[in-house]
Amino acid sequence: MGRHPVMVRQVCPLIPFDLDQCPAVLAMAEFVWKENAPLELNFSLSPKLPESSINCLSLNSGKTKTSAQRLDNLWSHTCFEAFLARPGEPGYWEMNVSPNGDWNLYQFSDYRTGGKADPLAEAPEVSFSIDRVGCRCTIRISLKPWWEHTEMPEIALTMVLEDQNGCLSYWALNHPGDKPDFHDRRGFLHW
Repeated sequence: MGRHPVMVRQVCPLIPFDLDQCPAVLAMAEFVWKENAPLELNFSLSPKLPESSINCLSLNSGKTKTSAQRLDNLWSHTCFEAFLARPGEPGYWEMNVSPNGDWNLYQFSDYRTGGKADPLAEAPEVSFSIDRVGCRCTIRISLKPWWEHTEMPEIALTMVLEDQNGCLSYWALNHPGDKPDFHDRRGFLHW
């Protein structure tokens, strides 16, 4: 008798690095990992108080266009991110997606070493919606052929939020260091 396919779903709050410099929003991130299937990520933002809104955020990265592009430096504006690493190995990948669907996937050989766009990555499917109660970004990315492993990766879910004044806040599952550093493997979920 064969074994059943594995699926893991995790919903986590994202916390800002600096409470004094973050907008008044609540942030949640979710991932769904299934063997031999695209990785699904969901990022949700809602107002912290019922009478407030998320209008304080800059959610369009200053662009309006019909098709997403593979671009660098997406983290300099609002950007949803995921980091994936194989347990016990120093290398990892960083995925960046802007609300308008621009994206990139970088491969690192070790902590902040390498950082080259992975040539095997395909554009993710990105859906972004916003309404009076918040916004949601859903991302589906094929892990093949750049992630050839059957085991679930160590993962970090993070985001950068830009407010209407151009100020950035940094959100993650946790912040293990004395500055925001999404590459710090101590901030990844380990299985």
